[in-house]
Amino acid sequence: MHRIIVRCVICGKEGEYRICGECLAERKKVAFIENFNLEICSKCNSVKIGKSWTKIDFSEAIQRMVSEKLRVEPNFDVHEIIIMEKAAVLRGVLNGDPVEVTVPLSYRVRRISCPRCSMESGGYYESIVQVRAVGRELREEELERAKEIVRKAISESEGEKEFLSKFEIVKKGIDFYLGSRKLGEKISKKISEEFGGRVFETRKLHTRVDGRERYRFTFLIKLPEYEDMDVVVKNEMLYVVKNARLGKGIDIFTGKHANILESSVAVRRKSLGWGIITNLDESSAEVMTENGNVIMVQRPFGAEVGKEVFVFEYRNRTYAFPVDL
Repeated sequence: MHRIIVRCVICGKEGEYRICGECLAERKKVAFIENFNLEICSKCNSVKIGKSWTKIDFSEAIQRMVSEKLRVEPNFDVHEIIIMEKAAVLRGVLNGDPVEVTVPLSYRVRRISCPRCSMESGGYYESIVQVRAVGRELREEELERAKEIVRKAISESEGEKEFLSKFEIVKKGIDFYLGSRKLGEKISKKISEEFGGRVFETRKLHTRVDGRERYRFTFLIKLPEYEDMDVVVKNEMLYVVKNARLGKGIDIFTGKHANILESSVAVRRKSLGWGIITNLDESSAEVMTENGNVIMVQRPFGAEVGKEVFVFEYRNRTYAFPVDL
């Protein structure tokens, strides 16, 4: 199919249109930008684009709004938009000719509170994650690590309700009040995986909205009573905790590894004494303690003369096991 070449009725330039792009741009309003309001959250600086709030910088927000509010002639193909202080420069092709058109730009910036920040500042929450340890208080390292897990989970989430309303240090642990059930599930799973705890979920009716019941959910994480290097008892057998997170221990007499879930603490690591093996026979070991006392104990796994051992008492008997068990 042959192109029909005509001359511009104004400047005489040959082309496909009776008026070339340059002449049309000089004589007609070929583009304009509708006035708009730019809504920015005064707390988190997220920007409302359409119906959604997103965290982008100011210049990108203006660029997106200009692209959304730009209206052009059907034959004007805009390739580039350059934002100035009170105008926008449009570069593209109009009626087959490269053109550059400057159009006025007018907008208002409104500082408001986004829905997420409004709910957060209002104390809104849908779930509580409670972290506790069985038979003991949480260690400072466990408290700080739990806080870190919560911060990271929130930073990786973008939902409107993915926020922390507050946290409370309570007598035996810590409580996190979270904006959504989904976030509570995610955080409780991560904490239990890290520390080896079990999660118990409950729910309570909070309110009814438009006839629909709204619940609040509680995720109780129970961390193990034992910690690494504690001595625990299970089925009348004594084990040293080697991996509290995975619930793994080692029998102090046979050296066999075992699952220590559902065990109870016999002696805490901090309560273990110290000694050194001075003599051995097939069934017993002679140990000199840190106080200079010489005691006899049942021979532990891995015993050697001169080897350092931990010493402890349980049910009126004294036991020992190598520090490198």
